[in-house]
Amino acid sequence: MPELYKRKGSIYWHFDCTVDGKRHRRSTKTTDLRLAQDTASKYDNELRRAAVHGEEAILTFPQALKLYIDDGGDKRFTVPLLDHFAKWKVKDITGPVIRSAAKTIYPNAAAATWNRQVITPMRAIVNHAADAKGTQKISVKRFPEIRKVRAAGNKAWLDVFYKTAKRLDMPETAAAARFMFETATRVSEACRLTWDDVSLQERHAFLTKTKTEPRKVFLTRAMVIDLANIRSMSEDLVFGAANRSTIKKRFDKVIKAAGLVRLTSHEIGRHGFATEMIRRNGVDVATTADHGGWKSRRLLMETYVEGDADREVIDRVFGKK
Repeated sequence: MPELYKRKGSIYWHFDCTVDGKRHRRSTKTTDLRLAQDTASKYDNELRRAAVHGEEAILTFPQALKLYIDDGGDKRFTVPLLDHFAKWKVKDITGPVIRSAAKTIYPNAAAATWNRQVITPMRAIVNHAADAKGTQKISVKRFPEIRKVRAAGNKAWLDVFYKTAKRLDMPETAAAARFMFETATRVSEACRLTWDDVSLQERHAFLTKTKTEPRKVFLTRAMVIDLANIRSMSEDLVFGAANRSTIKKRFDKVIKAAGLVRLTSHEIGRHGFATEMIRRNGVDVATTADHGGWKSRRLLMETYVEGDADREVIDRVFGKK
C-alpha cells in the first residue's frame, strides 16, 4: 500500500510509491482518507501491471485522448468517441471495433461521415498514443464512399456572373464572387473581411477569423482593380454584407438574371478553387492546400485527385484569361 501523507498547505491526501525502481508522487485530489487509499492503491496497481505487461496493458482511451488533445490534436468529433469508448483500454481497440463503433455512434449516417467523424480521428488518437507510449499502432479500413459529382465554379460561369452583376449595378457582388473563387474563401470569411485586412498595394488580404487558422491570400491584378472600385462603397466591411444570408440573396439575384445554373457559395468558392487548381490546372495538392487553407491534405486527395505557398501559382491559374 502506498504511503499517504498531507503536504504543507494542502488539504488533499498525497501518496508515494516506488515501482520498478522509479518513485512516483501524486495527489489524490481528495480529503477523504478511504477514497484517497483507494485512489493510491489503484494507481499503484496500474503501475505494477504496466511494469510487468507494458504500458499497453493499462492505457485507457480517455488517457489516450487527453494525450492527443494536449499535443494539439483536433477536438472535433471527439465527444461522441469519448462517450462510446470511455471504459475501453486502448489495447482492445482494433480496426473492426472502430468500424463497428462508427455504425453504433452514427446509425443513420453515410460512409463519408463514418470515415470523417470516427475512423479518421480514432486512428489519429490511437496512433498518437502509440508514438507517445510505445503501444501498438493500428490501421483501419475505411468505408467505401460513393461520391456524387458536384458542380463547381469555373471561369466561364464566373465570367457570365461577373458581367451580369456589373450590368445590374452590383459591383460588390461581382467582386465577392471573384474573391471567393480565387482565394477559396468561405462565405462567412468573406462577410467578415474588413478594409483593414486588405493591402491593395501588396496585393494580399488577411483572413483573420477562419474555420481553421488565419491565413494570407494573394490577389490577382483583376481582383485588386475590383476591390479598388468598391473601396468607397463601405467604410468597414469590404463586401458590405454582414452575413451569409445577404450574400446568398445577392448571388441568387444575379444567377437568376444571368440564367446560370445555380451554385452554392461553397461550390463557387472553395470547391471551385480546388477544382480549378487541381483538376483543371494540375497544381499539386500541397500547394492547393496551402493557398486554400485546407488543414487536411487527405481531404483534398480524396475529393479532387484520382511546399510553401507563393503568389506565382495564383497569378498563373486565376490571372490568365
